[in-house]
Amino acid sequence: MTFGNHAASGMVDEREVRLMAISVKEASSRLGVNDSRVRQLLRSGDLRGRRLGNSWLVSSQDVARLELQGRPPGRPLAPKRAWAVIDLLDEGRAAWLSDSARSQVRRYLADLQDPGPDGWRAALRGRSNLLDVVAHPAAVQRLRRAGGVRAAGIDDAASRGFDVVALANPIPEFYVEESHWPELSRSLALREGADPNLRIRVPKEVWPFAGDGALAPGGVGDAVLSADLLESMEPRAVAAGAARLAELLSAWQSERSRA
Repeated sequence: MTFGNHAASGMVDEREVRLMAISVKEASSRLGVNDSRVRQLLRSGDLRGRRLGNSWLVSSQDVARLELQGRPPGRPLAPKRAWAVIDLLDEGRAAWLSDSARSQVRRYLADLQDPGPDGWRAALRGRSNLLDVVAHPAAVQRLRRAGGVRAAGIDDAASRGFDVVALANPIPEFYVEESHWPELSRSLALREGADPNLRIRVPKEVWPFAGDGALAPGGVGDAVLSADLLESMEPRAVAAGAARLAELLSAWQSERSRA
């Protein structure tokens, strides 16, 4: 069945959209930057890639995403602060921050005008490492039951009423605590690969799901899902994520003004 047939039925098979790899030189040409800038984006996590000997292969999906943005990404929030923004929007307390740092993030949100998809994406993009992983189907099921793991992904967003296109065969997505990832990847024989059937997000510097935010049991909050949707190649998913973040920001600011 072709991609067009899937789209006509309202279903998209994510595995038909392969993670293609291109050279640093091609990536730099498409983005209008030099090769050094592409390598900086790889090191910062703004572009995904993998090493092949002394060279890099770059995710063409990520290059296409930056092309759509129309400009190189701005400076992201530090990981703990990015997660604090998300947690506060999900009715959490960002308990990992000091009182003064939490107050600064609250002021940031109080003064924030809805930045739109590009602004949200730029601010929040430094929060996690994103890994495309090859896994045996049985390992995926075991991962669902493991500690330090939270289910996420576009299917979860669709089930909560986000305006996204249903996927025929979505790639499962999980948040995994950084301290758990080495043992989990070893015991379940998970490896990064060019044709992934699993997506892992490893939050940087903090495990943001241990607090009292409004999180689904074993899952993640709406602000988390919204931030993830901004990284999609589907314009409808990006729009849905940005719209939900705008709603959450407005609700948070209204609640603060009444306090």
